[in-house]
Amino acid sequence: MSGRQENLRISRGALQEVKRALEKYEEAVNNSLMTVESKKTYKGHSNNFVRWLERDFEPGGNLL
Repeated sequence: MSGRQENLRISRGALQEVKRALEKYEEAVNNSLMTVESKKTYKGHSNNFVRWLERDFEPGGNLL
């Protein structure tokens, strides 16, 4: 197991479930009547949350 996997904020199984739900959420966002920019924002923030669960993102960290 890699160091990143050992440091998940939730169990690996729970993370897999979150990622499956994220795919459905992104599909709902894509199918909505929101503007392209709004869709980008909604999906970006949700992806950042999943990255935070994986310890691959810190709010307020470096924005490259």
